[in-house]
Amino acid sequence: MTTITKEWLQQTIAEFENTRDDIPFGLSDNDAKVLIVLKRALASLTAEPVRYLNKFSGTCVTLEQQPNASDDVAVYMPLYAAPPASERERIRREHAEWSDKTFGDVGPVGPLKHLSKEALETAAEPDDLSEWADMQFLLWDAQRRAGISDEQITLAMVEKLAVNKKREWPEPKNGEPRLHIKEQPVPVVPDEWTIQDAVKFCRETGRQDAGSAMEAWNACRAAMLQGVEPVSNHDELALYYLQGQKDGLEWAAQLAEANHPLTGDWLYDDPLELAKAIRKGPDMPGFAGSSPVTPDGWISCSERMPAQDDWVLIYSKYGEYLAGQVQGEYVELNDGTLSWLGAALHWMPLPEPPQEVNRG
Repeated sequence: MTTITKEWLQQTIAEFENTRDDIPFGLSDNDAKVLIVLKRALASLTAEPVRYLNKFSGTCVTLEQQPNASDDVAVYMPLYAAPPASERERIRREHAEWSDKTFGDVGPVGPLKHLSKEALETAAEPDDLSEWADMQFLLWDAQRRAGISDEQITLAMVEKLAVNKKREWPEPKNGEPRLHIKEQPVPVVPDEWTIQDAVKFCRETGRQDAGSAMEAWNACRAAMLQGVEPVSNHDELALYYLQGQKDGLEWAAQLAEANHPLTGDWLYDDPLELAKAIRKGPDMPGFAGSSPVTPDGWISCSERMPAQDDWVLIYSKYGEYLAGQVQGEYVELNDGTLSWLGAALHWMPLPEPPQEVNRG
């Protein structure tokens, strides 16, 4: 039987850390997890027992009272004291107690939405430590209410870091966050919807009106197949966003249901205009030929960002259409939540809301 000693753990941990520091891509996902486990094992071996429990009598003794207790493993079991909580953990525990008493048994959504507001305030005053403290409190609270442990977060970070290191990144520009380069899949024309397709989609996305969803989808598809405002001589249409998968259907439905944030009216209440808007979507890959696809009306965020207080429609890297007003580095949506502007790929100004006419 192999015995794991403190010395072996120390040497193995050192070897893993040297590998991590020397190799350009660091440790693999599995090796990073092994390193975490090894460090925990070492911590348990280096702890000193505070008492020894007699397995037969149930009494506890110290080494002063029973000098051979550490050697007589057949009779005595070592007992260890729990490490004292750090000041950080004490504050974390007290905040959890206060939060439960103040806000009750709620989920993580509330703290996460509040976190986006605090992030804006911190961005405005990055030297204000109280703003950073608020963000940390909210992050703790959301994580706790979601039932996610620190260990789960650590393992997820190990895996995510490995993924990020393997991605291809462009050169940084003016200190802005860099989006990884993602190869787009080959576009395909979607099938026509039946009512069964629409019902399935509504069940998956929580929508109600399957009939309207089917009509809107098929109207958009028909308009595109008929070549409304053609932008390419290629036989295939640039319909990456209309692939028959949930993500593509989700954002198409979002555009169909988009409201003007000031008036609440539909942005596209005419099926043909909706079809044109979807067909001019910003995420359309170009084709080799004489007429590359150019999304009319859309402005690439790599060329120009919207101005402060502008009302805009944005298309994000997550495949979402969002309408709202620019507030610093965020877009404030009509439900009061904030969306990070750095996730936007393209944007366009919203039409001006109708002015009230004073009829005297």
